[in-house]
Amino acid sequence: MENIFKDEKYKTILAVITAVGWSLAYPFIKLGYQEFQIAPDDLGGKILFGGVRFFMAGLFVMLFCMFRKYRLDMKDRQDLLWLLLLAVVNTTLHYMFAYIGLGYNSSARSTILDSLGGFILIFLSWKVFPDDKMSSSKIIGCLLGLAGILVVNIEPGENYFDNITFRGDGMILLNALFSALGGLLTRIVSQKMHIMPATGYSMMIGGALMLLIGMVIGPAAPWVITVRGLLILFVLIMISAVCFAIYNELLAWHPISKIAIYNALIPVLGVIFAALILKEELKWQYFISVLLVAAGIYLVNREKRS
Repeated sequence: MENIFKDEKYKTILAVITAVGWSLAYPFIKLGYQEFQIAPDDLGGKILFGGVRFFMAGLFVMLFCMFRKYRLDMKDRQDLLWLLLLAVVNTTLHYMFAYIGLGYNSSARSTILDSLGGFILIFLSWKVFPDDKMSSSKIIGCLLGLAGILVVNIEPGENYFDNITFRGDGMILLNALFSALGGLLTRIVSQKMHIMPATGYSMMIGGALMLLIGMVIGPAAPWVITVRGLLILFVLIMISAVCFAIYNELLAWHPISKIAIYNALIPVLGVIFAALILKEELKWQYFISVLLVAAGIYLVNREKRS
């Protein structure tokens, strides 16, 4: 099965699948909050909701690994510390800062700031890993990807620099930073153990920490449990399980920049899916954004010809 993740022919398909899955998560999270009646300012309820999602997603990944007989195969017992670090950074801190920031920031500005994580990851990868060299085409590709994200979010006449706060913009920027650090840690951990079970364990541990923090803060009101709400939560769990498992495998076998650039699709596709699922306005600039991001992905992944 690892041959699929290694093969260049499948890389694009799998990376797009993860982008589509995470894009669908945006409207489904909103539907989940509505169905469970979690208020916009209910921080404890949101963290608890995220904890359930990631703990269960990690459990499903571990069940898959048991079925496939995948084992961690750690080279050293001290590598357990790397696994714990991945759990804290890539799940707990990453999504904790996201939930805090979203409560104090507009969704458009949050999307722009959050998307910086993919570009920070590309830059850090260039500095850390010798197989991920920077080039002019990668720089142009990243700029096109960022332009696509800006086009899909910014409206003429709106001032996005008003009301800048640390608990809003600062938290989203920290979320983007820890998202990038999580990508680096994924590549490092993949060199020390089998990344698929490591992904499962890290999500379970990170999700358990979120559950603990959510229970300490406490939800503002009891959840309303419905069959529809449970189905929405199950969809979110499966999105996390499938997308993280695939994405982390891709990071393990390919230069990070060639995978991380696909993250630029997430905010663009997210607003399109929100328009289709939540009946929000579908704007013309969304399609221009897709073209810009697609051009950026092509340039980052283009191989230099001798």
